[in-house]
Amino acid sequence: MLKWIRLSMAALATSFVAACGGGDNPAFAIADVTATDSRFGTLNQALVNTGLQATLLQSGTFTVFAPTDDAFNALATELGITRAQLLADRALLTSVLQYHVLGSTVPRASVPLGRAITPLAGGIFKVDSVGGNLVITDGRNRTSRITATDIGATNGVIHVVDRVLLPPNRNIVQTAQSLPQFSILVEAVVAANLQGALSGTGPLTVFAPTNDAFVALLGELGLTKAQLLANTALLTRVLTYHVLPNRTLKADITTGQAITTLQGGTFTIGNDLAITDSRARRAGIAGTDVLTSNGVIHVIDRVILPLPAETIVQTAQSLPQFSILVEAVVAANLQGALSGTGPLTVFAPTNDAFVALLGELGLTKAQLLANVPLLTKVLTYHVVPGRVLRAQVPVGPAITTLQGETFTVDSTLAITDRRGRRASITATDVFTSNGVIHVLDRVILPAP
Repeated sequence: MLKWIRLSMAALATSFVAACGGGDNPAFAIADVTATDSRFGTLNQALVNTGLQATLLQSGTFTVFAPTDDAFNALATELGITRAQLLADRALLTSVLQYHVLGSTVPRASVPLGRAITPLAGGIFKVDSVGGNLVITDGRNRTSRITATDIGATNGVIHVVDRVLLPPNRNIVQTAQSLPQFSILVEAVVAANLQGALSGTGPLTVFAPTNDAFVALLGELGLTKAQLLANTALLTRVLTYHVLPNRTLKADITTGQAITTLQGGTFTIGNDLAITDSRARRAGIAGTDVLTSNGVIHVIDRVILPLPAETIVQTAQSLPQFSILVEAVVAANLQGALSGTGPLTVFAPTNDAFVALLGELGLTKAQLLANVPLLTKVLTYHVVPGRVLRAQVPVGPAITTLQGETFTVDSTLAITDRRGRRASITATDVFTSNGVIHVLDRVILPAP
């Protein structure tokens, strides 16, 4: 009796759909509507086999992305099985069908283009507008076209798709391992023992440098690949600087604002989708929205770098040309101030610059280091509040120092101090954790 009632309802629905030209069918539930449409024979059999037909007959609000028979046939070929084997695999069918169903009604006009959409099965997919078509990217980065939309029912809406969607089956590490352009990145992740963290539940966002990007970094740093992979501390800082503790698709990126990474440092992304890292280096985002089970990957063409772990004082201590400067800082008891959070900009005179100053002042090094008031006044005259990179140094206007007096910089990067003496900036943008160092070939002096 119940079977006869169901068949009668289906027949009535068929007549109704025919009368409406195959459009909306607001008098029937989603499963009734698909049962009357010749495009969905395999879908209906799959719903019956998995017991999901009952769910789509219930009252509620659903959205179904409904694959056609041709889509299911193509899936069977893709998986290397027959249609009968596909329909007999209840576990596979259930996960696949639930991946096509949303727990709310989302008409075409409300589809959030470019953003993560979470179906009943979990995971995500996204929909983009491509050449006037709505195209779905599923969890395995396969694409499907939405060929018809907004077929109405009492408990939701149906959109027709020309390919069966598949949920994600690889995490971030597994996805990177499957893509040849990330082989060095994978080596680095393993060397830093980060594969566990990047294989967890997430979600995470990874800005993934290509092999070419890593090769360019090795040249920039003057290292071999073996040396880089052996430096676990550096590797960990660099790699975690490429990771966000959330899932950020391309459509979610906020341009022009600081983005905080898992490492703790920040970078910004411009309207041109170029990253500016904490050292003012730029990297282009060459590919976006590679979906994984625990997040998303964006492809970048340059390895981005966080600020070093060393402070201004620690950086100066590591560079032999600043040994007298370090002695002077310690003698003036300024190491604490120059090791604070900052940020500060230090125009750092080399040893040769200090030797020339001793001759100019007629002092020995010991006499200079013993004159703490003079030393403090001179050293703080070399410090400017804030992190002022070379590109940000104002040319012409007076620059106020921590000591209180000013100097100027011209277009040749030459400083004129308060006594009219000139010093050249010979190197710029030595980054530290609390500021930046520019190298001077002469000690500059405040007014007498």
